[in-house]
Amino acid sequence: MMRVLFFLRMVVVLAVLVLISSGCEDEDYFERPGWLEKPIYKYLEEQGNFNYYLACVDKSGFTRNLKSSGFYTVFAPNDAAFTEFMTEHGINSIDDISNELAHQIVSYSLVAVGSLSEQIDDYQREVLPEERERNQNIAFKRTTFNYKGVYTYTDHNGVERNVIDVNAVLENPNLGGTFVMNDFNMKSIPFFTERYLNSNGLSVFDYNFFFPEAEFSGFNVVDAKVLDHDIVTENGVIHVVDKVILPLPNLEELLMATDECSDFFNMLENYKVSYFRAPRDFEIQQEQATGQYREIYVKSYGSLHFPPTVENFLRYGGGYRTDNQIDGWTMFAPTNQALQNYLNTEFLGRGYNSLDEMPQFVIDEFLNAHFFRTTVWPSRFDNVQNHFGEPARFDVNTNVVGQAMGSNGLFYVVNKVQETNAFSTVLGDILLSPSYTTMYQALVSTENNFILRNPILHLDVFLISNQHFDNINLNFNVGLNQWEHNNPDWGNMAAFTILDRLVSLHIIFNQDIDLSEGFGLIQTNAGEYIRYLATPAGTRVWGPGQSLSTAARLVLQDGEIANETRNGRTMTLDRPLMFSTRNIGYYLDGNASYRAFFRYLEKSANSLVEGAESPDEFNRMVYNPDNRQIAGIASTTNQTYLIPNDQAIQRAVADGLLPPIGPADFTQAEQEMVLRFVRYHILNDKIIYSNADYNYEEVFTHYRDSDGETQVYVFSNSNDRIEFTDRRGRFATATATATSTNTNVLANRAVIHLIDDYLDYRPVAND
Repeated sequence: MMRVLFFLRMVVVLAVLVLISSGCEDEDYFERPGWLEKPIYKYLEEQGNFNYYLACVDKSGFTRNLKSSGFYTVFAPNDAAFTEFMTEHGINSIDDISNELAHQIVSYSLVAVGSLSEQIDDYQREVLPEERERNQNIAFKRTTFNYKGVYTYTDHNGVERNVIDVNAVLENPNLGGTFVMNDFNMKSIPFFTERYLNSNGLSVFDYNFFFPEAEFSGFNVVDAKVLDHDIVTENGVIHVVDKVILPLPNLEELLMATDECSDFFNMLENYKVSYFRAPRDFEIQQEQATGQYREIYVKSYGSLHFPPTVENFLRYGGGYRTDNQIDGWTMFAPTNQALQNYLNTEFLGRGYNSLDEMPQFVIDEFLNAHFFRTTVWPSRFDNVQNHFGEPARFDVNTNVVGQAMGSNGLFYVVNKVQETNAFSTVLGDILLSPSYTTMYQALVSTENNFILRNPILHLDVFLISNQHFDNINLNFNVGLNQWEHNNPDWGNMAAFTILDRLVSLHIIFNQDIDLSEGFGLIQTNAGEYIRYLATPAGTRVWGPGQSLSTAARLVLQDGEIANETRNGRTMTLDRPLMFSTRNIGYYLDGNASYRAFFRYLEKSANSLVEGAESPDEFNRMVYNPDNRQIAGIASTTNQTYLIPNDQAIQRAVADGLLPPIGPADFTQAEQEMVLRFVRYHILNDKIIYSNADYNYEEVFTHYRDSDGETQVYVFSNSNDRIEFTDRRGRFATATATATSTNTNVLANRAVIHLIDDYLDYRPVAND
């Protein structure tokens, strides 16, 4: 109700002001109505206990604002507050307060929009009437008239410049900040109401954590109590506070002033800060304001997730213009000891000996882990995440050794670094070694970097060194920002497609494989498979584009086959694992164990189409020898090929499931017989391998009869044997050995097994 009365009252006041200012040519015709409230300045003057504050108003140049029209909120300290302030700062009298200090005090006490205590914690955003409740009690800041402007700054190289800070962030956190003309980057003043704390799941603990000496009264501004509130005047609202409030420093200023975090500050200065010339219009604007021309430079923080100087929060980064009322930044700054311990024990020593040797993106990962693009209250460390999706991994009682509330966010001094996933997971072994910079670029390009840094996954990753990429002629062109290859084996295949398959082949999900013993197949990231064999001489690993003779060797690391991390292991190979682009005919034609089966593919393809008029019109119903592909079987999805051995093929002929091969071409009926037989021996969209358990699992084949899809049933409970049963109960067995060249054979998104009998595609006969 009070909100409504206040609104109606202000409407009447403004209407009268309009009449007074424009109603008649005779300026003295209307006298000021006696019931009209006095302006802020006049009201405070008549109270008699705001003399010091008004003296500062006069010194600062805000007298006209508080005497004339407007609609302000003023957090006004009384004379008792000023007396305490001057005693604390060694100021003898109000006359000793400089104009500059007076301006700092008054500009930070003044907000451009008048707000009662009941509505001051409402988010000032335009919404539909029925949605206004969503804006209530969620704000804890208002924008003041205080801003930093152009200042003189000496950088870490000793260069002195006239500087203006970037004042906006972009929506993409990796693009850092930008400079917007005519935005003064005004500081915000925080306040706390009981309604705000209760509505947002916070408590007095969150307030007192930053202001431990302050007594929470239900309505506090910074560390000051509001003694009297909702004093409505002609041009705004006054809230009387018991302290003089100086402008809060921004996060950069807080960090700069914290000696125990100087190494972290220097890291930002050395590796993130850059300068560019301010727009010419801005320099002219400053010249007109000051009467002096100066070269001015914008201080930027590159790809930092937010520049710690920006006061506008996400106003220019996809948010609303008043987003700074409800949220802000958070910075966790490690102490010098914590930072140096981490650099010496974890960050350096894996190939990089200093930060200067490291790529910028590695340093960016570390720094950005400590920058949260939201407010992280001390009671919410576990519930709020940075841009990497990581909570603040600090104990508020044992790790936070200093804290402050800034004008644009919260500042924590911590005695440990943020244990970011980038360096504590398998990704860390790639990021922190100069040998794997190309692999990191590959992970970013294929977006697998997000997978590798996920702490809840269990991964095994085979590392691909820079030299490996060079050896296979696959490299990233920085100038063109694209991947390129010069490998004739890949022909015209797109470089990114090659990269995606290559990287995926080196990432294994959630499989507890012991590569120190045994043999078998392993499924990798994109569903393709690799094969391994452990011997006393070491472990060999190979992909579909390799064989045992060209397999990679697992290289021991400090006597171990893998390096353990938070979310898995990394392993080193002496060469990369390779995929295959060849079609199935290449593998069947080149293996003597598959010869009888492959002869049917050849015979089918070498037979003329029945009734063909041309001597070159060969049948391609089953197999195309030109591209070595079985008709209708795509190499883009996984397949399992079951190849009956020579004796099994003979039995199939004898049992009437295959035609005999003679000098005459296959007839159309014989072609269809071969097609049914071949397709029933290809399992669709499934890789079956010997070191996986199957309990008569139903798997569909590529053969469809009049009833639809057909299937076989798979059973295996050992590492060296798989049984396949057809619809009639006939079964065939694939037997695997460690060095088998006819079973567990990897092909292009496929595996081939030699089986000791054929499978009958015919349905069970009806009684």
